[in-house]
Amino acid sequence: MNNHAPTEETLRLAIVQVGRRLYQRGLIAAGDGNISARLPDGTIVITPAGMCKGDLEPEDLVVVDTEGQLLRAAPGRRQSTEQLLHLHVYRRRPDARACVHAHPPTAVALTLAGISMTEPFLPEAVLALGPVPTAPYARTGTAEMGAAVDDLIGEHNAVLLSHHGALTLGSTPLEAYYLMEQLEHCARIIHAATLLGPIRRLPPERIDELRALRQTLSATREENG
Repeated sequence: MNNHAPTEETLRLAIVQVGRRLYQRGLIAAGDGNISARLPDGTIVITPAGMCKGDLEPEDLVVVDTEGQLLRAAPGRRQSTEQLLHLHVYRRRPDARACVHAHPPTAVALTLAGISMTEPFLPEAVLALGPVPTAPYARTGTAEMGAAVDDLIGEHNAVLLSHHGALTLGSTPLEAYYLMEQLEHCARIIHAATLLGPIRRLPPERIDELRALRQTLSATREENG
């Protein structure tokens, strides 16, 4: 993830765009999900509570400090109940600039069925996502959620939340969104494969090649960031 720091206006527009994409793609419903980004001064701009993310305007977003205290908000807007999860992520991952929490249906269904997404079934999953671990169930809107993902987000940019949703991190809101989209796409393929029959796994040497390529691509992005 790079250290580029876009303006607050740019980040607000990006978050609104991501909210609409999440809603249109069926990755959230009604008032579900939340999106945030780290501002240049270290504060956090985040989607408000109780609003459909597909209907947001830039002025609907609120700004909180690193402890979750409300700094700026339009009348009638308040911070998301999931802000504790986002704030935990930013404390744990100083390199993360944006965070998306959604409820991708197939990916969540896999957690209910006890099917893991850590195994490298798909080449695109290895390259784009890496292993996607599942955090234990934690009650929404509580510090318990941060604790549930604490051991996982240090090494992963995509995490499933058991019986609940998924969390993705990126250098921009759009980058975090694309990981969420990729996660659900891979989950659908895995689900279809489990219905059709035994899954044929990639040979170990092919998995090693993909992992090496992922490391090379990651190093290249860091150099260019």
